[in-house]
This record gives sequence, structure tokens and C-alpha cells, in this order.
Amino acid sequence: MQTYLIGSNINYFINESIKKIAKNIENIITFNLEENTMDEVLEEASYFSMFNDLKCIIVKNASFFGSTKKGETNDNKNNSEKLLKYIANENKNTILIFICNDQVDTKKKIYTILNDANNVFISKKMTKTDIKNELANIVKTNGYQIEDKSLWYIINNSLNNLDIALNELKKIMLYYNKKTFITYDDVCKITSKSIEENNFKIVDSIIAKNLEEALKNLEELKIFKVEPNNILNLIYREFKLMLSYILYNEKKVNQTTIASNLKLAPWQMEKLINNVHNYSKEEIKKEIIYISELDYKLKSGLINKDVLLINYIFHFC
Repeated sequence: MQTYLIGSNINYFINESIKKIAKNIENIITFNLEENTMDEVLEEASYFSMFNDLKCIIVKNASFFGSTKKGETNDNKNNSEKLLKYIANENKNTILIFICNDQVDTKKKIYTILNDANNVFISKKMTKTDIKNELANIVKTNGYQIEDKSLWYIINNSLNNLDIALNELKKIMLYYNKKTFITYDDVCKITSKSIEENNFKIVDSIIAKNLEEALKNLEELKIFKVEPNNILNLIYREFKLMLSYILYNEKKVNQTTIASNLKLAPWQMEKLINNVHNYSKEEIKKEIIYISELDYKLKSGLINKDVLLINYIFHFC
């Protein structure tokens, strides 16, 4: 069987799995089921070239393999049926790889067929030790040496995310550009600051209605694979703090008490006051309602999380 499933939200695992499956195939075509239809995918997969050359088709966002609400829609049921029909008479010159970033539903018929053929690659949940061992192996393979405390620093600073940690490790090795011992001091100097700082940067730029800066920060967050709902929650929190400040002010509560009640440090209080001056109470209330509605749509599967923030930025900025 030439049809495969990769179930993972770890880019490193996905890329390594593709290498194992596709090996040295040069003709690689990519589809995205959030932009393309299954009919388009299977039409390309079924096409026989004149010279019978092998080709590999990678299909991203194959949510019909998942067990989330996305995986229960009529479209996804139809996709499963169409794929089953294709597998019964598949093109032997086409390697077809589906990538599901959600949790894979192992009870589905399509999963069982692929799994029985040993054509399923699903990543396990990685512990910090697993990530550390993976990084150590990459360092060794590339001819470098590194201390464990340096690896732990990279991992902690990357919020235990393997893809982020790998990006940091690549930057460090590029910095040296020769096989040598990687020092802890250099790791601290080169490694990016905590991802939380990037989260707050985009929130600040959105609150300030700085469109150019917000879009720039959004691109950085894509690299770090930050969940859009986390950013939406931070924006929601800022507006709630602003509304709380206004309501306290209306009751003539002093600044010290407000800061204490809202659990804000002096610098946070100063930033909050500056933000409040740019909005009316009605504008803030309207935005709180709008974000609540967006959150509901996201959790109900009515809006694509990949376009959530870009839509909100253009709406607000």
C-alpha cells in the first residue's frame, strides 16, 4: 500500500517521517485540505505519468482522520469514503501522505486499514527528557559537544516545545559554524528570550493599533507555533483590566488600591493607564463581547484557528 498517515503536531517528527516514507523521491506535490478538495488530491494521485515516474503527494490538514469535532463533519466523512475507494485501486506510482495535526481517531475504518499495513506514523507525547535526548543526538550527529545544563536551558526557554528548541539549536550551531564545544554562556547569549515576551509583544502592538508591528509579531509567533487562542485570551485579559480600571475610577478608588485589587506591578499599572486613555468604556465593552464571540466560534469549530489572529488584527487595527 502506498498511502500513509502521519499524526503529529511536531514539525520535526512530521518531516522525519516524510523522509522515511518518500526517501529519494524528487517529485513532491503538496495539497492542503483547508484550501483544496479531496477530489483534487485523488485526481492528482490517480494520474499516471508517461514515464511511470514515482511521485509523492503530501496532504496537510487531513482533519478527517481526527477525533475532534472537525473529524465528525459530513465533508470529512465523505473524504474518508473517497479515500477508501481510492485505496482499493490506488496508483502504485504515487505515494500519498496525509498529515493530521489533531488527535487521530483509531476507531475509524480508514485508520485501521492503514495501521494494518504499517503505514501509520504517530508521535508520542514527548517528555522533557525525550526532547533533551533528541537534541543531544542531533548535536552529536553534527559533530558538536554540549553540556546537559545547556540543553536544559534551551528546552526551558523553548517552553518544552521540540520544534522551538530545534530552531534555537540550529541558530547556535550556525553561530559557531564549525564542529566544536558549545559553551553555556554562548547558549544563553544566542537563545531567544522566553516566548512569553513574544506573546505580550503582539498583544501590545494590537492594543496600540500598530498594524505593521502586529503583523510582524504574528509572523514570529507562527515560527514558535503559539496557539492563537492563547493570544486571544491575553487580548481579552487586557480589555477586561482596562474596563475594571475605568469602573474603579468611576467609584473614586485610589490608584494604589486599584493596582492591589487587579494584582498589577507598578509598571503594569502604568501601561494599563496609558492604554485606557486611548479608548472609551463603550469601545472596550464592545471589544470584550467581540472577542467572546470569536472564542465561542473557535471552540465550536466555526472559525479556522489559522486565520483567527490575522482576521482579528485587520478587524481591530
